[in-house]
Amino acid sequence: MARKKVEGPEGYPYRISDVMAKSGVSRQAIHYYVKEGLLSPPFKTSKNFGWYSDQHLKTLALIQKLQHERFLPLKAIKSLLKGSKEFEFSDSQFDILAGIRERLGREKGNLSVQQSPAELANEMGLSTSEQKQLRDFLFLAKTGVATVSDVEITRLWIQMRDAGLTLDRGFGPKDLRYIYELVDQAVDKEVGMLRDRMHELSLNEVGNLVDVVIPAINTIFNIVHQRRIRAYIDAYLDTANRPNGPLDT
Repeated sequence: MARKKVEGPEGYPYRISDVMAKSGVSRQAIHYYVKEGLLSPPFKTSKNFGWYSDQHLKTLALIQKLQHERFLPLKAIKSLLKGSKEFEFSDSQFDILAGIRERLGREKGNLSVQQSPAELANEMGLSTSEQKQLRDFLFLAKTGVATVSDVEITRLWIQMRDAGLTLDRGFGPKDLRYIYELVDQAVDKEVGMLRDRMHELSLNEVGNLVDVVIPAINTIFNIVHQRRIRAYIDAYLDTANRPNGPLDT
């Protein structure tokens, strides 16, 4: 005799295996999203058995979209899903954000190129491994369309590779993933400053923010980055050259 299929509570028809099959998200990821507050907990009918709703599926689809199409970190996604006060803006600040988006939208780097990612990769001499790492770790052309900025980042990687960071030495685009992590931290700080201190900006000031302030921050980062590398190397060499070795005081 066939076992009767167990049905969930009203409004919660899915077991986690159903959610995995419908969403393509792994069990571990679903549990992680619940733990981190991005996904509401399932309806528990026992300690180790929970049921999920259509809303859970919609939220998972949105998380995947924001991760893979907008390339947002989970912290930013959580703030959008939960309406975190950490990223809450007034009406005037909302207008400022809209102005910034309009100005940034004029940047040529966001324009798509005519060639397909596969054609570009072949033209630029990228290996299969490089192409996969550029997609998986730097999110380049992940949606199947390449932009001007994708091409520029790829060209910079090729310059680095040809300068010595070769694949046979174990280097690859994946090693640049930390840059995205640093940028995520920087954006969190910058958004916080915008929220805390900027409540009214004229159209001209919004333009200055995009045309002057953001490029200035990029340049300062570049200068400080080089200084820090130089300072570390100087300190190491000076210490290593001491008569009795690096621990001599």
